[in-house]
Amino acid sequence: MRTRRPRRASCPVLPHRKRLAGMVVLALSVGGANAAEWSTSGDVRFGYVASETRARSGAESDADSLRARVRFRVRGDLGSGWHFSGRAAARLDTDQDDEEFWMRTYAPGPAGLENGQGTIDEAYLEYRPSDAPWSVRMGRFQAAWGLDDVMKKSLDQNDSPNFDVTWTDGVWLQWRPGEDWTTHFIVRHNDRRGPTGNLRQPLAFSDSDSRIGVFAAAESKTPVGPLIQRMVTVNWLPSALHPYGVADPRTEDYFAVTGKATAQWPLGASGTQFRLGGELGYAPNTPRRETMNSGTGDADSLSWQASFNFMDIAPEHDLGFVYGRVADGWLLSSDFPANRKLAEVRWAWQVSQAWQLHVRLRRRDEIDLPAGTGHPRRDDDLYVRATWRF
Repeated sequence: MRTRRPRRASCPVLPHRKRLAGMVVLALSVGGANAAEWSTSGDVRFGYVASETRARSGAESDADSLRARVRFRVRGDLGSGWHFSGRAAARLDTDQDDEEFWMRTYAPGPAGLENGQGTIDEAYLEYRPSDAPWSVRMGRFQAAWGLDDVMKKSLDQNDSPNFDVTWTDGVWLQWRPGEDWTTHFIVRHNDRRGPTGNLRQPLAFSDSDSRIGVFAAAESKTPVGPLIQRMVTVNWLPSALHPYGVADPRTEDYFAVTGKATAQWPLGASGTQFRLGGELGYAPNTPRRETMNSGTGDADSLSWQASFNFMDIAPEHDLGFVYGRVADGWLLSSDFPANRKLAEVRWAWQVSQAWQLHVRLRRRDEIDLPAGTGHPRRDDDLYVRATWRF
């Protein structure tokens, strides 16, 4: 018999809820005054997921379920360069124990919402002058930069992959000084009770100096020879790293840089393209391995992924392979847990403009272990999922 999770008590309307509600009311008021143009869109993703796990002790377990993610957006052009977007999202599963509308400035965990929860994952105002090379977005938004391949994984900022629901609260400035490169600068808010996804312990934000983090990036998708994607990123989380564990008051800044690139070459005359992608990340300050339960000494800092893709291997069919090795000191990815090597194969079929089908098979193994540990943990999983966009 499965034990049901206790239902959380309903929460009063807190200040951050009032701020989000105020932003929506302001957007609607401005839109009404300026005869705004409104549109709706969304997507429904659903499928079968299954997993098998071998623990360090050698014990094995398995699980399977039907899962779905539902999202609905309202977007408005408010005039004079102002735009508004709001979106509700929910993550559903046949194994969920409860239902809850989560309306807080932090997420329940690194994967964002838990099964059975819903939230507002977008609520922002954007100022985008028609002739200016810049724009600024304020509020709650989605910020994601994966490799331009079949899997679209990333070592750092990548909101809401797969069935996940995560978000970023803050201010996002975009600037395109020329035709080739776009720069991004995000100042994000991290709640003292936790982040909104992606950031993993022992990153914590109880220290008042840690509540503001910075993400900066420069990207180009202008083709240069075979290169079709180039990007560098910088992540800075002041006073957020607890190298001896979150219960220890000692903190350090967590700083990380990444570089990613994708190149493509034709294969014959049938239209098939071979696409090669890679990403490298480095974090100079890392936690202790005793904190990460991966051994003794300082955790490693160098992480990477490489992908091999066959685009249009048949019309509208893509096949991709990715292998990644992520250090026990890398704490920024929603796609790669720390201290794991990952191998994945994925097939994607663009059935129509609205429908897409993906099949994935993945294995993840622990890399570093404390002395005397019997086996590295191993996780095998697969899914078959469909996505409908409207």
